[in-house]
Amino acid sequence: MRVLYVINGFDPGGAEHGLLTLVQDGFFDGHELKILAFCKGRGPLAARIASAAGESNVMLATTGETLTPQACLAGGRLLWRQHREWKPEIVVLSLKQANVIGRAIACLFPASRCVSFEHISRYRARGAEWAYPHLLWLLSFRVDEIWADCEETHADTGRYFLPRRRRHHVVPLFRTEANAPHKIDYTRHAPLRIAAAGRLVERKNFPVAVETMRVLRDTGIAARLDIFGDGPGMSALQDSVARWDIGDRVRLAGYHADWSREALDHDLFINLSDTEGFCIVVAEAMAAGLPVIATPVGGIREYGRDGENIVFLQTADAGRLARQIEQLADDDLLRRRLGERARQHMIERFSASAIRTRGRSILHSAEASGPHPAAATSGVGRPRRSP
Repeated sequence: MRVLYVINGFDPGGAEHGLLTLVQDGFFDGHELKILAFCKGRGPLAARIASAAGESNVMLATTGETLTPQACLAGGRLLWRQHREWKPEIVVLSLKQANVIGRAIACLFPASRCVSFEHISRYRARGAEWAYPHLLWLLSFRVDEIWADCEETHADTGRYFLPRRRRHHVVPLFRTEANAPHKIDYTRHAPLRIAAAGRLVERKNFPVAVETMRVLRDTGIAARLDIFGDGPGMSALQDSVARWDIGDRVRLAGYHADWSREALDHDLFINLSDTEGFCIVVAEAMAAGLPVIATPVGGIREYGRDGENIVFLQTADAGRLARQIEQLADDDLLRRRLGERARQHMIERFSASAIRTRGRSILHSAEASGPHPAAATSGVGRPRRSP
């Protein structure tokens, strides 16, 4: 089967790195795969995906690092040509701009099966957030199938789709193995070492993490926070660090592809998002055996077990987080138990073989169903879940 995977670009984010995981671990094995990106994006991810999928199978509409209106227009033209010339049997649309443009063009090519790949429960965009829900909802009649990175993402994105019967599958964009590097020594460091990671955007609440370091300082707790990631919130975080005079306690490390390996010598990992999809960084931290404190959102609620393999913080509040950090800092055995149970749980659920098996099942069902399954014409109904 010919599969065309369409994505905004290859920025260092969860959806983009998740594509690399799917390709490397054989999700598309046995099928012809082409990948179309509207822009190149930042960093080396484009080259890594091209190496994994084959240079000739990766197309860039533009070579710029950012997704501009011009890149979207160029991407739409290239996508239209691929429909005309290559005639993909299934088109997977990842991220909101790719979904809007891809669904519109798919209306001209009814023979292809259109899949919306959902990564987060709420679409956000500076300056255009009001428009996306309406555009996605209006064009959702063309979506034949939905993939989501976790069950909660699928449930929460239902408001972006016109009601009709569709297949839906959960496709976690993460995998780990038993031989992956992991934390062994849980002896507390002095000062306490705390890690956080992710794209520096508003919903991640990194300013709360920075404020927590001020609270810990004021209560006499020696601690250091390393934040791995970049994004539009970098300058605001730098301002907060300077304003509270905690430059000796907070390091804005920038983007690191292998951040979890670098964080193995840390005592804790924190994640304070108010919305998430699967949340790859928390999954990576748990797979590495790091004790994790996180807000219970998105997929974290599906693979996290409060008090067993993770500690849930109900509100992203600096005072509450500081108290929770103090509690874990004083208990080496608790941190070890949380870290070891987290790692074992992730190994059992997210192996490379599980990705290959899920890919065979999902793509086989799509191939068998054709572009428009009979169920799609019968009105509203509960989506069929993948096995």
